[in-house]
Amino acid sequence: MHGHPLRDALLELIDRDGTTTSTLAAKELGESTGSCSFHLRRLEVLGLIEPDPEATGRVKPWRRVPTTQASLNRELEDVAYASWLQQKSSDDQDFAFSEVVALTEGQLTELRARLHRVLHDFTRTIPIPKDTTPTAVIIRAFPIQE
Repeated sequence: MHGHPLRDALLELIDRDGTTTSTLAAKELGESTGSCSFHLRRLEVLGLIEPDPEATGRVKPWRRVPTTQASLNRELEDVAYASWLQQKSSDDQDFAFSEVVALTEGQLTELRARLHRVLHDFTRTIPIPKDTTPTAVIIRAFPIQE
């Protein structure tokens, strides 16, 4: 999941209990407090957890960073695409590309509107025809911070 078995176990523990500390995690997982503390801080750097702002005193519990629907969608898209790549036959078509273009704010707004209209032409068919397959179409248009 996140590249390290202890990090995955820590995330599962936080998901189960809501918060954890390095001491509680060490007891629960049979690891050292130092190792749990290190990996909890790495998960913070990755943006997956944060110190619980409601905590008081010396105890420093960690909690999951609240996720947005957009970030959940991106994670599901990534998982679905990776799964499709593993299962696809040589006949399956993967149409993926990216471009970096120079746009004004107005042009970016227009590009987004045009792409939305193109997708709308394919999503407004109700009922959904029986010969179709759910297909992920992912478009991200955003300014690159230099």
